[in-house]
Parts: sequence; C-alpha cells; structure tokens
Amino acid sequence: MLKPLYLTLSALLLTSGSLVAQDAYGLYVGGAYASTNLELSIEGLNEAKQQVFDNDTNSVILFAGYNINKNIGIEGRYYVNSSDITLDDNSAFSGTYKAQTIALYAKPKLDLGVFALYGLIGFSYNDYTLDELFDGGHDDTLFSWGAGTQFNLTHNLGFFVDYTDLGRSENVITTNLSSWNLGINYQF
Repeated sequence: MLKPLYLTLSALLLTSGSLVAQDAYGLYVGGAYASTNLELSIEGLNEAKQQVFDNDTNSVILFAGYNINKNIGIEGRYYVNSSDITLDDNSAFSGTYKAQTIALYAKPKLDLGVFALYGLIGFSYNDYTLDELFDGGHDDTLFSWGAGTQFNLTHNLGFFVDYTDLGRSENVITTNLSSWNLGINYQF
C-alpha cells in the first residue's frame, strides 16, 4: 500500500526538479489565445448612448518583451481579431466587425520563483473596422492596463494567464475592448 504512495511522491519530486525560475532579465517572445469582449455604443438622437452590441470574440496575440531585471520589464503585444461579428438583421446597423490592437506596456513584477505575478501599464492603439458604420474604419490610442500570473515550466518556457483592458473611447462612437488571455512564452 505504501509502494504506490512512494512512487507517486518520487514522480512528483522528479517532475518538480524541471520547474525552475526564469532568468531575471533578457528577451522573450510568445503567443496567446484571447477571449476578447467588444462593446460598441453610439449616441442616440436623445443624447443618450445606445448600445449596439456587447459580444465576445476570439483573438490571437503575438508579443515580445524584455526583462530589464527581475522586477520590471517592457512588453509589446499585437492582438488580431480572428472571428468576425455580424450584427443581427434586426439591428439598425449592419456590418462585420473586426479589431486589431498594438499595445506597449511597462511590466512590473513580483518574482516568486516558479510563479510570477505582474501588472501591465501602458497604451494601446486600437483599429476597428465595422462596415456600414465607420465607413471602413476607426482608430483610437487609449490608456491600457492588465494583470496576470506566470508559471515557469522550464528555465526558458513559461505559461501565463492574464486580463487586459485595451481601453475605452468616449467619442460619439464609444468602444470598449477587454480580454482574458491564455498563452505561452519563450525566454532566450
């Protein structure tokens, strides 16, 4: 009866030996899946905002960053919408919505060895396309922030989950983008 327990503990110890902290500094690259929430409102005739849609889509993120030291880094991300939203036929507006974002962040971190907690503070350039409404396109540069955690699988390979708020515009057309991200990075 104790033999399976010893075998299980031995396997855990051997596996945990490969889990190490990543270097405190250096270049890293990666990719992620993002569940992106898109909200769009438009000013109505009575000066009130009317919500056109609030939907989730799938996005892909490509990113690169540099850890200056174990407490701070910089990171650039490129989000591209990988699924279109077609507005309902009953809507006053019709068209297909796509978005792409370029974000630049300062990345303060708390390194806990195998785990790291981090924040993202910076700006995003959001390019929206909604045929029939924006006449081809609309863009904004907005304050952006996020927070997440990373689990280091090996010395070079990390897995992370984070949340990013890509900004909210306050124009006649109000847009709000946010996403939950799940990805992997490789540190050189």
